[in-house]
Amino acid sequence: MKLQKTLKYIFISLFLISFNAYSAEMKIAVTACNEAVNQQDAKAALMHAERILKENSTHYEALLCKGRALDLQGDYVNALAAMELATASAGDAFAKVISYILIGKLHESNDKKTEAIASFKKSLAICAETGNQTYSRINHHYIGNVHFENKELDAALDSYLLSVSLANNDNERAESFESLAKTYNALGNYDKAIEFQLKATVMQKQAGTLTAYADSTLLLGQYFVNAKAYSHAERTYQKLAQFAKDNGGAYYQAKANYQLAQAMFANGDKEGAKTLMTEANQLAKKIGDKELVAEIEAAQKKLNI
Repeated sequence: MKLQKTLKYIFISLFLISFNAYSAEMKIAVTACNEAVNQQDAKAALMHAERILKENSTHYEALLCKGRALDLQGDYVNALAAMELATASAGDAFAKVISYILIGKLHESNDKKTEAIASFKKSLAICAETGNQTYSRINHHYIGNVHFENKELDAALDSYLLSVSLANNDNERAESFESLAKTYNALGNYDKAIEFQLKATVMQKQAGTLTAYADSTLLLGQYFVNAKAYSHAERTYQKLAQFAKDNGGAYYQAKANYQLAQAMFANGDKEGAKTLMTEANQLAKKIGDKELVAEIEAAQKKLNI
């Protein structure tokens, strides 16, 4: 989700600086193309892109949109060709920054990890030349993500630390802190994982959405459990359950109580865990979240409660 939002904002920014060169009709077509991609409607996006390219075969935004649409269809080769042609047609440095980021994401989604990092580094190099700190941060973060997926955890840490050093606001810091936390957790360094997830949770409470804060708190509780700090985990989940109840978030109330029950079980309170797990299951059923119900029932079966 965060990635989808980031890419959407990238295109919004791009539109604002590049549309002046085109007619009102062309602007509408480009916007429609990218909106179709954001809605996962590859067929409609390609229709809009081809309409533009029929008039101008090297139209930058249309080629990028065509590449994204082809990627939705699983056509990696032609998606890459369209995006590379867009890069060649880019009118300025910032357009190339965007192109290489999107090519990097294309490579990454098609399990081309080496190529993905190389493309992000090309974008990063242009950012360095032009002093673009915002997109330098984004590139470091994306490079970190690829290293994490590749289980190159020390390299991921290096990239995430560079990313957080360039953060301009609490939302950006929260994203980097969460990435550092998940990496330390994967390394088994639970103290560091807790340290950075706690920072992320504070940032999310200050500047994030209620959902972002709740998700961040769930992760914090999990890292406490991983560290066998069960009492801390219990307090974290209790706090989230009350927060969710106060703010009408039944899903997070059920999720927090289900996770709380698991922490209680690990801490020796099997009867309390059984009662709370049942209540969480009932609430999940009430709100009709089948996935959460299945998750809770699997935990009940595993713990035999």
